[in-house]
Amino acid sequence: MTKVSVIIPSLNSTTLPRTLTGVASQSRPPAEVIVIGRDEAGILCNFPHVQFIDTGAPVCAAAARNLGVSRAGGEFFVFTDADCIPNPDWLRLLHQRLEAGERVVGGSVELKGSNYWAQSDNVSMFHDFVPESRPGPRPFLPSLNLGLHRSVVEHVGGMDESFPGAAAEDTDWTIRMRRAGYQLYFEPAAKVQHIPARTDWPDVARHWRNLGRNAIRVRLRYADDFDTPAFVRRPTWLRLLSPLIAAKATLDIYAQPYLRSYWTTIPVVYATKILYCWSAARAVASGEALR
Repeated sequence: MTKVSVIIPSLNSTTLPRTLTGVASQSRPPAEVIVIGRDEAGILCNFPHVQFIDTGAPVCAAAARNLGVSRAGGEFFVFTDADCIPNPDWLRLLHQRLEAGERVVGGSVELKGSNYWAQSDNVSMFHDFVPESRPGPRPFLPSLNLGLHRSVVEHVGGMDESFPGAAAEDTDWTIRMRRAGYQLYFEPAAKVQHIPARTDWPDVARHWRNLGRNAIRVRLRYADDFDTPAFVRRPTWLRLLSPLIAAKATLDIYAQPYLRSYWTTIPVVYATKILYCWSAARAVASGEALR
């Protein structure tokens, strides 16, 4: 059987035990599990089978994943996050696709969060990757549920560590993979439940401000891939048009029949899109978006 390395960045995550328990309970367990980051509470003492790489100080998610890849011994790398709980067949389904010849495979995200704010954040962030979506090629994939062949990383390199925090670095990475000739396959049956720590409005707002300043870099870097309109490079227009941009993005989300049951999240989703636009405009105005 091909060796699989599961790689998990974590910054003192309180949900990490649930993640590791979920990984250990897989119908096809991995050869190794690597956690990279900080564990000041000593949670990992209860998981002696896990290889822990202590970074000594907080590092961005891209750097943590790159470090994990450098230490992993598997032919296949499977990534998830310390706030995700994988379904029991998650790893088997990703592994099957990879063994069948796919080089990059992403799974789906169950949107139910720990409370209203977490669920709203999930809907706004992962609406394109729900279990009800159709399988098949995608333009990009999120790294909280991602499997790939070692040869892909050897070809395209690691994640861009210039993205602070955890925002948009996976979009950038998987677009680079697609541009290098790899199909990005989405397998919705391979599910994780995402339970972010963003459980109030200030946390959600902070997340979307960070995402806006990072994601606009990706949208400008790969303007042809996203059909990025020219006015996005003008911060004043981006701010003025933000209510319309947010309205269209929100309508597009809830136009999907399987997302209408989340209708109570509409106000928060709309507000996150406004914040995204204003943060993106600030990054364009400062020149940060063009890095």
